Amino acid sequence: MQAPTDQPVPGAYALARGAIEAGVSLVTGYPGSPTTSVVDHIVAGTRADRVRVEWTSNEKVAIEMAFGASLGGMRALLCVKSVGLNIALDPLMTFVLSGCNAGLVLLVGDDPGGWGSQNEQDSRALALAAEIPLLEPTTIADARLSVRWAFDVSEKLDLPVMVRFTRALALAREVLPALPGIRPEPPSPFRREYMRWVVLPANVVSSHRRLLERLDAVRARFEGSPFNAAAGSGTQGIISVGFTWQKLLDLLHGDLPVEARVLRLGTVHPLPTGTLVTFLRTVESVLVLEEGAPLVERAVRAAAQREGLSVPIYGRDTNHVMRTGELFGPHIADALRALLPLPAQPAGAEIRRAMPSQDPFCEGCSYLEVFRALTEAMDRHGGRDDYIVVGDPGCMVRAQSPPLKLLDVKDSLGSSIAIATGIALSQGRPQRVREQRGPDQSVEDGPGRRVIALCGDSGLLHSGLPGLMDAVRVGARMLVVILDNGTTALSGGQPHPASQVDARGDPSGAVDLEALVRATGAHTVQVIDLDRGEDIRPAIEEGLTAPQLVVVIARGQCARWSTPAQTEMRQGSLQ
Repeated sequence: MQAPTDQPVPGAYALARGAIEAGVSLVTGYPGSPTTSVVDHIVAGTRADRVRVEWTSNEKVAIEMAFGASLGGMRALLCVKSVGLNIALDPLMTFVLSGCNAGLVLLVGDDPGGWGSQNEQDSRALALAAEIPLLEPTTIADARLSVRWAFDVSEKLDLPVMVRFTRALALAREVLPALPGIRPEPPSPFRREYMRWVVLPANVVSSHRRLLERLDAVRARFEGSPFNAAAGSGTQGIISVGFTWQKLLDLLHGDLPVEARVLRLGTVHPLPTGTLVTFLRTVESVLVLEEGAPLVERAVRAAAQREGLSVPIYGRDTNHVMRTGELFGPHIADALRALLPLPAQPAGAEIRRAMPSQDPFCEGCSYLEVFRALTEAMDRHGGRDDYIVVGDPGCMVRAQSPPLKLLDVKDSLGSSIAIATGIALSQGRPQRVREQRGPDQSVEDGPGRRVIALCGDSGLLHSGLPGLMDAVRVGARMLVVILDNGTTALSGGQPHPASQVDARGDPSGAVDLEALVRATGAHTVQVIDLDRGEDIRPAIEEGLTAPQLVVVIARGQCARWSTPAQTEMRQGSLQ
């Protein structure tokens, strides 16, 4: 992967290059902004025989696969977005007790402002909960170095290491400095040691004690880390965490106010308390700039209290920094003016939120045909108010914009069927109407509303299938529509286990999605091939009126991401 030496490159490229230079052999993950672009750069910059890239069915599988590769002696990189780390957290909480073998780095992309996510999750809190080292690059150049350094720390201390970055870093551009190449020593193969990789109740406490000792060693390394540095000689302190450092420099055009002294902090857990306390002793007050929750702010306040320092600490907790959303230049300027005599600045351009979920459907999208047929059928059978529609993340969220306004409920990936099942159970018994019909009298409203669950193919394979199995088991009366376009479209057209190609676009074995659905025991399963002109309306009609659970699989190639080769392979598999 040759980097241009005189042209700015995006932060996603820098992160990818750092992993490649560190000798990564396996990359696993699940698509999701802002991390997907890093994997795309790895695919573009490597050969399949050097770096294996796997988009897995979900993040739990991805981290388990990466951990296994690490045990076997392969340097592995997990690439997930913020909410994806939630799915991977269960195995991670145990992996840290046994530790890893070859370097294992978790690259987690957070999304302050929720530009392409269902929340503003701060994944640093999960790194603290899992008790793993955490780096947060302050510049694009440091992003590259942080990943290299993370692999080195992971391998030397047998610990997974997390590198957290934000959407802003992934998109920003900078010229990367020339660096000498590194030749990492090949990791040792699997080491068979009695109880080394076995975590049982009998050794949990001793394993936890060993983990804390390793974190102490990490803290010592972080005290001398090149990713933490102070600048300026003023008495008003600023601690700039992660990429807020670059945003601060951009706001000030690279010139710090004479009144300020700034500590840029790129190692977040364990915090280098020695470095922090030394900085606190040189200033009269401190403003903490960080994306997400006030985690560092609170830790700095605690460190000051332990040392008996009466330095005021300001940030999101004190409302000196806005408490929600991504920090942009105007927000940082407002926070600085409370402490520094900054000159008034002209009003910045309005911050516009161009979110993928608000974009219109692509021309020729097969989803539109399904949603129109569904709304027309609901209108024919009692009207929209007689139905509750539960959706999933993915392209279907665009149906929430006018004129469709389709979804009544939408939460996390793969959740629509299980949520719809719970609603269906609540609608399956008589509903007590609140309208009073005379003194102390009320009436019952029959069987309630019909429930409809919409789920994409990647969402079903991610975590929706167990929900469908339980919907069948409990006898939920509802319609499930599975939108099968053969790809993970909203995040950029990445493959999933039922796709016909792998991450590099080469032919790949594919799961039979229809067979999986039929194996759940659903009473009625209909497959409608939209590409061949089959009419989906009769299947939807049956699903809205049948007395049991009906599954309709609506197959139609993605108008944006499907290649002719994919279409040909898909059609061949259906014949």
